[in-house]
Amino acid sequence: MAKSVNLESLLRHYATKQESAFVNFKDFCDYIRRYSAKHIEEQPEFVQYLEVPDSTLYKEIEELVTKHEAYILNQNTGKVIIVVLTYYSVYFANRYKEILNSPMVPFPSVTDLPKQLPVNAFEKRDAVEFIPYLLSEQDVKSPLLYCLMLPKDVPAILFPACVPVIFLVRCAMAKMRHILKKDEYHDYFLKKLRNSNPNKEIGARNFFSRFLQHPDNTDQTFDGDTDSFYFWNQLCYFIRQDFEKVKDRTIEDTNILQAISIAEIWLMFLKDKENAAQKKKEALNELEACLAKPPYFFEMDSILKFRDSKGALLYGQFSEEDLKASLQQLTSETENNDLPKLLVFKIESGKRYFIYKSKVLPLIVRLANEAHNTIEKHLTDKWYAVLSNYGKLPEMKEDKAFELELHKCVQEFSPVLHTLLTANFLPVLNFELNNSPEGNNFNIFTGNKLLPYSELLMLKNTSILARARMMLPFWYTIPVISWIAGLFLKKKQPVARKQSVAPELTSDDIPDDTPQKRTGKTGSKKEILAATAKEISEQLIPAGSTIDRELDSYHNIWNKMITKEARTQLTEDVNALIRDYMRKVIKTISTSTFNLERVQSLASTLVKTPNMQKIKEEDALYMYTQLYILRLVSNG
Repeated sequence: MAKSVNLESLLRHYATKQESAFVNFKDFCDYIRRYSAKHIEEQPEFVQYLEVPDSTLYKEIEELVTKHEAYILNQNTGKVIIVVLTYYSVYFANRYKEILNSPMVPFPSVTDLPKQLPVNAFEKRDAVEFIPYLLSEQDVKSPLLYCLMLPKDVPAILFPACVPVIFLVRCAMAKMRHILKKDEYHDYFLKKLRNSNPNKEIGARNFFSRFLQHPDNTDQTFDGDTDSFYFWNQLCYFIRQDFEKVKDRTIEDTNILQAISIAEIWLMFLKDKENAAQKKKEALNELEACLAKPPYFFEMDSILKFRDSKGALLYGQFSEEDLKASLQQLTSETENNDLPKLLVFKIESGKRYFIYKSKVLPLIVRLANEAHNTIEKHLTDKWYAVLSNYGKLPEMKEDKAFELELHKCVQEFSPVLHTLLTANFLPVLNFELNNSPEGNNFNIFTGNKLLPYSELLMLKNTSILARARMMLPFWYTIPVISWIAGLFLKKKQPVARKQSVAPELTSDDIPDDTPQKRTGKTGSKKEILAATAKEISEQLIPAGSTIDRELDSYHNIWNKMITKEARTQLTEDVNALIRDYMRKVIKTISTSTFNLERVQSLASTLVKTPNMQKIKEEDALYMYTQLYILRLVSNG
């Protein structure tokens, strides 16, 4: 049978028409057949009910029973009575509207239902857990009727799901205002509130008056002010304390206790919501602080692994939507048509990075310094190979060709630096800094033009050519001998092939089918840890860089000693401390638990030692320690 017809709606309509929730099953079967015949032209789906047997309809009604939308009573006379529970949902929804207009009207309770209707006919829910759930996500289209079990043995109340739960809160507040406006209670509870707060009497009185004079502002009961929440807790406690002492309670006494229970649940919900919002705000602030730490540029995977000062992941303290909204705000909001606080750039491999605009120029200078040695060695080796074959390259003598070669080298060996130097926002950022009150401490422009790559990298073709020539045998430097040797020994097709620098082997260089990639599956513990360390290094080392380059970079930041001897001594002390610590720890490290979080934990422990804490650049030292640990483990 098709299910396109809402049988529950028809059942509720019939109950409303006869003004009773108790419906005779036989009468309803006759009614639905007549109703279907009458409306079949308007709604062809009713054709299924024209000649449907009673047993089929009974099965459909049993499904409504499982959903707590109806209840079946089998009487001794053989009659089958259907109790339409959704009828009471509508009935009690109107009751809550009455309570808002007249607080003396009592809350709906189980005693308002017919005695022949058992208590398991509707859903029972713990009010302490269920009311906050409804406040967060309530389906007001639901036809269900709930029995809310209140704490401290306060009688339960009935609550239809179709009524917004904020109505229940307003009804509770209305009942509290009603009782507090009475002469015998007004001064009594105000005096108790003031006496319990001797240094905050004016605040207590203002809170009390504000609550009574603003019946339409439910949220005003707690507006994030600690004192307001404290006053509310006290007031609810005083009222509950007095009314719980009453032995022969009236309906009004019971209603006040019910209202207090609901108000306390509401206040705790608001308090928890405020605390969650505060924690989320602190976590997002910590996120912004982490973005300002080395290495200053981060992709999304790295951002998701940020941790707070206690070592807990920030992601989880805020949602994915919160993270996206925060990054969207930082990358879009501007002042005075300036660039946004956070900039985004993408390298050729497709990786997308975030960086504060205040860190762009310092990062360019740092990356240029790091690339200096790598590119210089690469060109020296390359030119040596060409000179060894008695060849020449244009870039050895021509400045334009040399600039073009440097551009290619930067693109190959430092893709992040290349992307930043060619970014559209770089000229605008330089202009902003030049016109800022603080000025620009990193002048990488001459006027509106970027400095040549040779100046940024502090490289000269004459110096590199001299280095390459120094590596040649002595007879290459004697013109006549070198000319004769070149005439006979020079290859017909000399090819100046690129000789990439032999950098430290990273996990990108390891084939996928090697044991090192199959971490945790094969090999000894030492091999597995080494392979894992190389994989972890990928998460900390920027694209195009190596672990040695990153170590040197962070070393230059945290080691501020002036003399060479002092710098060397401090570096050796730090490295020795890390090595000694790792000798002890490596014995207890498990291959299954050795991951980035474990490395970060070890580094954090080391950085917090008394000797390490004397070094001021803690962030750079922390990154250096992580990388040094990984190099120790990867080298076995």
